[in-house]
Amino acid sequence: MNKVIPIFFGINDQYAPFLAASLSSLIDHASPNDHYEITIIHQDLAPANQEKLAQLAQDNIQIKFKKLERDLQNDLNNDQNPLRADFVTFTIYYRLFIADMFPQYDKGIYLDADTIINRNLADLFNQDLGDNLIGAVPDAFITHDPHGRHYAQEALAVDKNFYINSGVLLMNLRELRLQHFSEKFLNLLNKYHFKLIAPDQDYLNAMCFGKVLYLDPRWDIQTEHIISLDFKPNLIHYNLFGKPWNYDQVAFEDLFWQASKKTPYYDQVLKIKNEYSQAQKQHDHERKDLLMSRIISTPDTAVTFKKIAAKGVDIRV
Repeated sequence: MNKVIPIFFGINDQYAPFLAASLSSLIDHASPNDHYEITIIHQDLAPANQEKLAQLAQDNIQIKFKKLERDLQNDLNNDQNPLRADFVTFTIYYRLFIADMFPQYDKGIYLDADTIINRNLADLFNQDLGDNLIGAVPDAFITHDPHGRHYAQEALAVDKNFYINSGVLLMNLRELRLQHFSEKFLNLLNKYHFKLIAPDQDYLNAMCFGKVLYLDPRWDIQTEHIISLDFKPNLIHYNLFGKPWNYDQVAFEDLFWQASKKTPYYDQVLKIKNEYSQAQKQHDHERKDLLMSRIISTPDTAVTFKKIAAKGVDIRV
């Protein structure tokens, strides 16, 4: 029997066209010797988008949809931490509940939808996690910026060189369940209401530090801060604001467009690109400035992971 590789995405309708490109690239680099079980987690994904995404399935590539039944707004106490200092979305939290939602899997891969796969994901899945909770790549934007490094260390109690990006995760689902990760996450969130710059990512960093397998950076080449163009990326992550469907001259944009052309959304994505206005670009610029200001100011807030840990609260899993 072929090896089963569980892969998870969490999206809303806005990101369906870009997820299609990610799925297309995954299919292009899949092995016929493996079976890929792709689950798209959502709360209210339109049937039309489900139908279009399902069209990309292959004989050994299953695409399923899982509606998140739990009331996240209630679970998260109406958490108002914005993503990228930009907008509030509960979609980013989906990955934190995967272990509980899918007890049939002991291990899996979570990917953000703004990714392009450039190598067989079986090569990522086959890496040994040991007793680590997750495998991930350091976040280049944070770890190469002095303010970001200060934020990681002083707000989250995480080594400034090892703050990870949560857009690509190799997940030890069995161990996450055994350690009651989601329960501990909700307890911390609802008790302390930390002010954070990347809510899901910051909780993963603070809670999992010390139990992370640091992956080859080629598994999460983040276009917001390219660490090198000298090697072939295994996976490109168009993180933060520089999306190829909004901007020109984004690193590895050709791989995104090659993949998008093979999807039912290609004309729609071209329209999005052509209609992305100067006002929208200015908004991106302002949001990035606001993100940086929050990175600088957050370590000085009254309640941080580091401050409560100093009082004896166990922030780790």
